Amino acid sequence: MDKKKTAVVAIGGNFLSDGRSPIPEQMKRAYKAAELIKILIERDFNVVVVHGNGPQVGLSYLRQLSGQKENIPPLTLALCDANTQAEIGTMLELAIINSINKTIPEIEVLTIVSQVEVRADDPAFQNPTKPIGPFYKEDEIEEIHRQFPDWTIVEDSGRGYRRVVASPIPVKVFSASSILDAFNTANIIIAGGGGGIPVVRNPDNTFDLVDSVIDKDRTACLIALEIKATHFFLLTGVPHVCINFGQPDEKSLYNLHVGEARKLLSDGQFPKGSMGPKIEAAIEFAEKTGGEAIITNADNISAALDKTEGTCIHS
Repeated sequence: MDKKKTAVVAIGGNFLSDGRSPIPEQMKRAYKAAELIKILIERDFNVVVVHGNGPQVGLSYLRQLSGQKENIPPLTLALCDANTQAEIGTMLELAIINSINKTIPEIEVLTIVSQVEVRADDPAFQNPTKPIGPFYKEDEIEEIHRQFPDWTIVEDSGRGYRRVVASPIPVKVFSASSILDAFNTANIIIAGGGGGIPVVRNPDNTFDLVDSVIDKDRTACLIALEIKATHFFLLTGVPHVCINFGQPDEKSLYNLHVGEARKLLSDGQFPKGSMGPKIEAAIEFAEKTGGEAIITNADNISAALDKTEGTCIHS
């Protein structure tokens, strides 16, 4: 690698689509994501992008079910993860090249389709928490349950109702060790998309696909640890983390030691379905690398680097 700084950037699937966005709208959002990456490239970073796929994979699975009417066998949820990883990676790669090549013609972008190992006995398979697909209104829930009686539907942060699926903890990203080598020819690597394609290990060390959606923040953390990144950006919908969120005594947090962050997490300040995985990933990264984990929104990457916005979790 020819640069000292490496940033892993975790971008949510909701940033790229609301689950019902047409392709032109998704491309528009991909270009907005590209502008974020451009900021880091201009500040002399190598960058790994790990995107989510919650809205997209839910929609992809709905398309598979619709295809059954034409006697087309549906893909599994795991293969929908693979499809969306390639689709989103393609849009992001195109947007990044078109955006950055205008000022840095020699920029190279590489998308790596990534399988990620999870444990077959992970308790997440009995307790689904990962929201996927579009938001539904309350008056749509009865019909959804009628069509898909095996789905688990929950209210999602006051924004509507969504299906939730198992989100096991990743233990190994198969492509992570190749990223440092890839930086010899590329400046930006897109990897671990959608949290990766989940597989479980068999007793004979072969692997099988397993239906679930891995949290992209956890996968991004594994990649950041593997490549010894200096910075780990976890992008979300708010400029910084708060405690007592949405309550009269809400308090903004800008600078958190890992010990304080862990205590707030154990106190239940950060729900599993939203901010929780981000805080957990940030703690693990900061503790194991000594680097900075920064939680902020898309509009404040520059400000977070300048220490004027965002929540920085550090050891």
